[in-house]
Amino acid sequence: MSNPTTILYFTSAFPDHITLQGFLENVDPDVVKYVEVGFPSSDPRYDGPEIRKTHEIAVKNFQGSYLGKYAETLGRKCVKTYLLTYYRDLARQPSDFVSHLRDSGFSGIIVPDLLVDYNSIAEDIIGGIQRSMDFIPFFNPATPDSVIEKISSLTESWIYYGLQPATGIHIPYDLEEVSRRILDLLPGREVNFGFGIRTVEQIGRIMALGSKGVAIGTLLVPMIRENHLSDFVKLQKQISEVQAHVKE
Repeated sequence: MSNPTTILYFTSAFPDHITLQGFLENVDPDVVKYVEVGFPSSDPRYDGPEIRKTHEIAVKNFQGSYLGKYAETLGRKCVKTYLLTYYRDLARQPSDFVSHLRDSGFSGIIVPDLLVDYNSIAEDIIGGIQRSMDFIPFFNPATPDSVIEKISSLTESWIYYGLQPATGIHIPYDLEEVSRRILDLLPGREVNFGFGIRTVEQIGRIMALGSKGVAIGTLLVPMIRENHLSDFVKLQKQISEVQAHVKE
């Protein structure tokens, strides 16, 4: 049995390009399988207050060339890189943006608002992306089962399931019930959980319930903002211990 997956989220160019590069260079490939790079947005509508603040800074710092450098750094570690972007920001990019991402080393794209705010064109967008790279479906507890099954059938990638409607939000929920629902609905698929995961203990609980992996983002923000690389390295070590325990 392989270790459960850990996915890290970083907003591009936050707090600046050099600091973020330092964190990416310290990603432990024995712990982390995927990294999501957030495309800076002026309206990150499904992000909570902490990550919204990172976007406010990132939109001022961002340069397009940074994306390729991030993917190159992670690629040397055999860690896959995914762009997380809102559809409005994706639609504003040049027609060759997706193929350029692929050529820069990105493995896929996550568009968290696509099925909610742009449902009528979602299938066309998914098809267009998949001509170049993976599309990672994003669902949450409000997504109807019929939509989950239909969109999942259009893809062969892993599935991203948000436990909360937005990152950094505290809405009470039954972790076991929510996670079991999606795992039972999509047997055999790689389902990774995110949005609202705040502690190493939560990571362990979700992995123990049968999740293929866990995504964390808000938990990293203070470390990155203050450039506390030692805390980041320590966190990865703690997650490694959790992974090993779950694997036993």
